Amino acid sequence: MSLSSHLKGAGRMLKTVLPRLVTTTAACRPPSLHLTSLSSLPSGKRSSDGAATSTIRREMSGDVAGAETPSFQYFWQPGSGFYGENLGRLTQPSVDICEEIVLSHIDAVPMPSPKGVFTIGDYGTCDGSVSLRLIHKVIDHLRNKHGPDLKIQVLYEDHASNDYNSLFKTIYGQTSYMTKFTNVFPLVCGTNFYKQCVPDNTCDIIMSSFATMYLSNESHVRCSNTMFPWRSTSEEELRAHREAAARDWRTFLLHREAELKPGGLLFDTHSAKLQGSNPPQTRTLTYPLAENFTGEGEESVQDIWTSFDLSWQELYVEGLITKEEFQSCTLRVTFRTLQEVKAPFENAAMSPVRQAGLNLLKDPQEFLTHCPVKTLWRQKLQTDGVDDRMMFAQLLAKAFGVVLDGTLRNTLRNTRPAEEHLSIIQCFQQRFIQRVAALNPETFRSEPIVRILAAQKSK
Repeated sequence: MSLSSHLKGAGRMLKTVLPRLVTTTAACRPPSLHLTSLSSLPSGKRSSDGAATSTIRREMSGDVAGAETPSFQYFWQPGSGFYGENLGRLTQPSVDICEEIVLSHIDAVPMPSPKGVFTIGDYGTCDGSVSLRLIHKVIDHLRNKHGPDLKIQVLYEDHASNDYNSLFKTIYGQTSYMTKFTNVFPLVCGTNFYKQCVPDNTCDIIMSSFATMYLSNESHVRCSNTMFPWRSTSEEELRAHREAAARDWRTFLLHREAELKPGGLLFDTHSAKLQGSNPPQTRTLTYPLAENFTGEGEESVQDIWTSFDLSWQELYVEGLITKEEFQSCTLRVTFRTLQEVKAPFENAAMSPVRQAGLNLLKDPQEFLTHCPVKTLWRQKLQTDGVDDRMMFAQLLAKAFGVVLDGTLRNTLRNTRPAEEHLSIIQCFQQRFIQRVAALNPETFRSEPIVRILAAQKSK
C-alpha cells in the first residue's frame, strides 16, 4: 500500500476530535505524552483557574486553502491553559529573571496625574500565564509607592486568533492579581504588534516575553536545508533572513515608541544567539553547564532545534515527505545576536528609532537559565533512581510542538489533503522523541539563553 493510500485510510478513522495522539503506522507510533507534565514541577501556583490541561488535537472545519490556522486550534482546546502548562513552563524561569530588572527601573517612569491612569502593556501575551507574576509584582510596587487610588490598566496584546479563553481564565483566576488589588482594569487587544496597537502616548510600561522572535507574515524566508532560517548554510538565505528580522525588529520598536508616554519603558525578553566566546551569566543553575557548551555561536535550547531539524531531514531521506515539503517548511522565527538587537539604537544621527526618541538604558543582559524538563528528569533520577529519558524527550516534544505545529500544517496544506497532515506530524514528532531519548539529558543543551533589553522613551 502506498503512503498516500495508507494516510488517507488512517485519516478517515481520525474523525475531527482525537482524545490523544493517534498512531497510523508502526514505524511512527508515538508513546503517550501524558504520563506526566511540567505541572509536576515544584513551581508557583497554576495560572489558570484549575481547569485540567487538555491534550486534545482537533481538526478545524472550514479550512481554506492558503489560509493559516493558529496552531493552538489544532493543538489544544481553547481555555484549557495548555500553553501555560507546557511551553509556558519552559520559558517561565527566563521571564522570572527579568523581574528585578523591571522593578529596578519602574521609578524612572513619570507618574500620571491624580486622575490619570498608569498603563502596563503585555505584548505577545498568549494565555497571560508567563507574565502573571511579573505584572503582580509591578502592581504591588506601584501600590506600595503611590497608594491604592492609582488607577492601573493592564493591556494584553496578541494576534486576533489567540486563545483568549485561557487568557481570561488567567486574569480572573484565583491566583491572579485581580483577587488582591482594586482599581486595576485589564484590557485585550487583538492587533498584531507589527502594527500600532494603541494610540500614541498610551503606555507607561510595555513588556514582551519571547514574542519578538516570531517574525511578521511578510518576513518568511524559504530555506533549502533547514527548518530554522538562522541556521541556513546559504549566504543568500541568511542575508534575506537577517534583513527581514532587522526590518521587523525596527518596526516593532518604532510602534512601541509611539505608544509609550514620554519617559515610558520598554522591556523585551527574547531567546538569544551568542556572538562571543564568553558564556552568558548563569541564573538559577545549581549544576555545571553542559560539557559541550561553548558560548560562541550558541543558540537558546540549541540541541532541541538540532534534533527537530535532523528528524525532518530523516522524513525527507526516507521519502515520507517530498522535496517541496522539506524545503518549504521554514519557521518565521529568528534568534538575534547582541549586535543585531542593538543596531537600531546606534548611530543617533541615522537611526529612525533613536530619532523617534527611544534609547537603550544600558547594554542588554544575557543569561543562561535552567531547563525545567531537565530539572524534572534529574529529580526523578535522584529520588526514584529512574533515568527516564523517554519522559524527557516526550515533554520537550509536547512543549515545542506548540512552536512547530502551525508551520508544519501550513506547509502540508499546500501539498496534501487535510486527512494526511496529522500522520506526518506524528511521525515527525516520534522521530524527535526517539532521537532525544537516545541522548544523555545531562549534556543535552536544552537550557534557554535569554537576553533582556530595557529602553526608555525620551521625556
